Amino acid sequence: MHISKPVSEMFDTLGRHSSFFYRMVFANLWFFAPILDRLAKKQGGDMNAMLRTTVAFTRMKGSDANNVLPHEASMVSNIRLNPADTVDGTIAYLRRLIDDPKLELRPLLSMNPSRISRTDGEGYERLKGVIGEIWPEAIISPYLMVQCSDSRHWGLISDRVYRFSAMDITNEERRSIHAKDEHVRVEAIHRTVEFYIRLLERS
Repeated sequence: MHISKPVSEMFDTLGRHSSFFYRMVFANLWFFAPILDRLAKKQGGDMNAMLRTTVAFTRMKGSDANNVLPHEASMVSNIRLNPADTVDGTIAYLRRLIDDPKLELRPLLSMNPSRISRTDGEGYERLKGVIGEIWPEAIISPYLMVQCSDSRHWGLISDRVYRFSAMDITNEERRSIHAKDEHVRVEAIHRTVEFYIRLLERS
């Protein structure tokens, strides 16, 4: 488990709006880290992905027939790296874990984690201001984006790249992403457009 800077800032922000128990946990992560680690492993999902490198096996291939042993078998995994980890370090860890010289392990497409953006300065404050206008009920907090986006290219030239999705989708809509019946409410799209118009007007 690695508590990166954006996750630490998120815990600090949300802890101020949480129950007494969570305020205690988030304010004393140095002590409660083992409990948080176990909770993340048990809960899975985004919470776990924010604290550690995760892996999902997405493709497997063996024989083309039910009664034929394959000459070769392969498996593909989608690995999401924690900001504290690297491609080389993860490959080395997997090789030690597997400990089988007959198994070939290689990256098909890989990149190290994106640069962590700063949460101070005019750009971040402007972003927070517009978010507060569109979603006045929202608690605005840093967050670790656990997906891959084109924003990673801009991180090469700036430490103020904000991966904010201006779409307040429901849990049901989130579960539909890249799945059957992927959809978003029309009113959510309207608010997204309004957000970007206001942000551009303040630029």
